[in-house]
Amino acid sequence: MKIHQLKAFVAVADSHSFNEAARLLFVSQPAVAKAIRELEIWAGRQLVIRSSRGTQLTPDGVSLLRRARGILDQVARAEHEFAGSGPHEHVNLGLTTSASVAVTPTLVDFKKRNPDTGWTVLGGSRRPLFEKLYNHTLDLVIATLPDNLEEMGTGLRFEPLLRLPTVLTVAKGDPLEKARSLADLTQAEWLFAESEQSFDHHFRGAFAEAGVDRLPSFTRCESTFLVLALAARPNTVTMWTGLAPSAMKLQLKVLGENISSLALKEKLPDITVCIVYRSDLIMTPAIQRLLDQMRRLKDRDTLDLGPDAPMLSVG
Repeated sequence: MKIHQLKAFVAVADSHSFNEAARLLFVSQPAVAKAIRELEIWAGRQLVIRSSRGTQLTPDGVSLLRRARGILDQVARAEHEFAGSGPHEHVNLGLTTSASVAVTPTLVDFKKRNPDTGWTVLGGSRRPLFEKLYNHTLDLVIATLPDNLEEMGTGLRFEPLLRLPTVLTVAKGDPLEKARSLADLTQAEWLFAESEQSFDHHFRGAFAEAGVDRLPSFTRCESTFLVLALAARPNTVTMWTGLAPSAMKLQLKVLGENISSLALKEKLPDITVCIVYRSDLIMTPAIQRLLDQMRRLKDRDTLDLGPDAPMLSVG
């Protein structure tokens, strides 16, 4: 097995085409075909099927693909860390909008303590970020706990960090400030960072308790800056983690707006913030330091998530 063979294999798997793989790798199509043939000889089995409908992986090819991505990821990491004058550590992190406010101060502190550690931070919703975990594009993802772990696939570990109350806010001075039940908020515009399924899972029971059998419509917004700009609009309800309103006061003040938390009679489900990583993740010193610092968040859990909270594995 050679690196150029794995690169050709991954390129073919991603593009479903030998010609396109050759274009992406800046080599000839026969060179790609030769690399795949040599890899299949090494593996002792067929990895790729070519047909008029395109190129597909065999079950053995699918099994090898994940390992190939991991090997190429580690090669690229080594090339990056040892480029120039010496080793340079790097962490690739994914961060969902809902979890970002709860962990941003810790991440800023980590960067302050580790100025020589490079990092890439990608935002977005859970599923695309988890796909990047599988593809070895990301090392870690910090996200709210999924409604159904099995839907996220196999091979991931979910380690709870914080369990926080759900907080709903409206613009200060808005008539919605007087709301004391979710039933008073059905005509408002809701801002939510997760999917429709998550909104349904998170709020259906609470709305049923309030005597409402139909959930309000909501605007899904994954941009923290846009949420900040929209949260103080009239007739708008925004969902945050328990830390968010206080953490965002400065930004809201800069925007010339303000928000007010609602005190409702219904019990809203708590939000669990997790750190997620592959079961086969290679723990570099930088990744281990970040994990250790994130785990210290358990000490400030507002809902008593103890330091020995279990780690959940899928697959």
